[in-house]
Amino acid sequence: MERHRCLSDLRMYMKVGKEFAEKYPFETNIIEQLVSIESEKRPNVDQILRLYSKEMQQRKKKQQNNPKQIIIEQLEEKLRDQDKRIQQLELELEKHKS
Repeated sequence: MERHRCLSDLRMYMKVGKEFAEKYPFETNIIEQLVSIESEKRPNVDQILRLYSKEMQQRKKKQQNNPKQIIIEQLEEKLRDQDKRIQQLELELEKHKS
């Protein structure tokens, strides 16, 4: 159901969900380009592969240069997951109160 809603929103608004965009900014950029109405703005396979390769090189360089950044990113991801779980639990509580 969640996947269906996300895909429907993507088709209608040409945007991915806020939560996904925050967690995966690079992927969001690619997806939004791919669903562009204007065909000249849509990247071809070679362009996507070049963008992906460049992104992976930058990530690797960033991680090698700053091991503290790796820890920070891991902790940020944990916090996002915990926030999501808290939201789910709050929704369940609301349902049970009704």
